[in-house]
Amino acid sequence: MYNQKLVASIKSKGKILREFKDTVYIPFASEYSILLKNLNTVRAIVNVYIDGENAVPGGLVIDPGQSVDLERWIKNGNLKEGNKFKFIERTAAIEDGPRGIKQEDGLIRVEYQFEQPRQVINANDFFKQYPIGVRGWITASGSTGDFINQATYSTTNANVSAQGASINNFYNDIGITVPGSKSEQKFVEATVGALDPTIHNIVLKIVGDLGDNKPVEKPVTVKSKPKCVTCGKQNKATAKFCAECGTALEIFA
Repeated sequence: MYNQKLVASIKSKGKILREFKDTVYIPFASEYSILLKNLNTVRAIVNVYIDGENAVPGGLVIDPGQSVDLERWIKNGNLKEGNKFKFIERTAAIEDGPRGIKQEDGLIRVEYQFEQPRQVINANDFFKQYPIGVRGWITASGSTGDFINQATYSTTNANVSAQGASINNFYNDIGITVPGSKSEQKFVEATVGALDPTIHNIVLKIVGDLGDNKPVEKPVTVKSKPKCVTCGKQNKATAKFCAECGTALEIFA
């Protein structure tokens, strides 16, 4: 989807998924990423809200013309590793569990601002022009694998880079995003200039693909130790993913 010089798309298994207006269909139990491209001539700082939670607190810094394929959350400032985004069905067990139902379930909201164009000034006047900046994160490598060039100026701080079950003939396509497998996507701290006050938004809705995909098979339920943070199910000690909803049991933060 394109809006105000920024493109946002959903990817799964390395492919960009087709959009139907603002809706994207993805099979339950799939891991996915969010591809963002800045088409402006200045940097953008982007916050990505998944099910109402900001996946990159502080913001993702994207250089002009750069693409970033965001595949994981940044939790507790961990810039080295984290959990991938995984889309699962919002079952009755989840709705009645510790997570419950959230108003923005299934929504991905990309909120962004652009850096204000900077005037050419001499070194002596630089910090008078930009006394304080905004901090954020950028991915440690660009879309081509090259390191992103760091700007020499300093201003703002931020962070960068199945078919559904049927009940009474009703097919549930409502899903939520939970922690998936381990990702080693790395980020570094970056700075951008003063931001334009205008805030732009792109909203995508992801729902379960109820087409020709096979139903998600549930593993055999056994007594366990790790408790799922999403649905509350106890899993066996060796389990890596919740047997009830598929959320990762090892959280990287």
